[in-house]
Amino acid sequence: MKYDVVIRCRNEMKWLPRVIDSIQKQTIKASKIILVDNSSNDGSREYAIKQGCLLVKYDKPTFNYSHALNIGIRETSEKEILILSAHCEILTTNSVENMIDVRQKFTAAGVYGRQIPTIDSNPVDTRDLITVFGRERIVYEKYPFFHNAFSLIERSAWESCPFNENLNGVEDRFWARQQAVKGRKIIYDPESVVFHE
Repeated sequence: MKYDVVIRCRNEMKWLPRVIDSIQKQTIKASKIILVDNSSNDGSREYAIKQGCLLVKYDKPTFNYSHALNIGIRETSEKEILILSAHCEILTTNSVENMIDVRQKFTAAGVYGRQIPTIDSNPVDTRDLITVFGRERIVYEKYPFFHNAFSLIERSAWESCPFNENLNGVEDRFWARQQAVKGRKIIYDPESVVFHE
C-alpha cells in the first residue's frame, strides 16, 4: 500500500510538528508529504522542508480550499491520497492503513475519519465534533457527508472530478455528492481518528 499526503497550512507551527510526527508513525509510510502553504511566516515552511516535505506555495491573493487541494494533489503520484489539515493530529498509528483498507474494500471514492476535540477545544466545537463524528461506520451511496480535514481519496476519482474552485468551504461535500451521482460510495470510518482543535 502506498499513499501521498496533502497538508493545507498557514502559520501552524503550534501543530505542525505533532501532525508530521503522527504521519511518520503510521504503520504504512507515506511516499510523499506535500505542504500547500499559504504565506506562513511562523517557521512552518522551514520546518516542513527540514522534515522532507515538498513545499507548494499557495499562489492566489485570496484563500480558496478547493484551489489549495487541487494544486497539492497535482503534485501527488500515488493512487491513495491522504488529505489533512495542518492542525489535525492523527491519533492512532494504523489510521491511514485502515482508511486504505476500507476504501478498497468498498471501492469507494473517498473515506473520512473521526475527529475528536482536544482538551483546549471550546465547548461549542466539542459538542459539534461529538455530534457529527459518531462511533458507527456509515456507507453513503446517495447523499453523502464528507470532511476534508481528515480524509483519504482515490486519485482517479479526483482526476475525473477535481475540487470545484467556484466553491469555498463546502468543496468536500459537493465533491462527495458528485462522486455519488457517478455511483461511487463515500465512507465514514470512525476507527481512523484525529484530534481537531
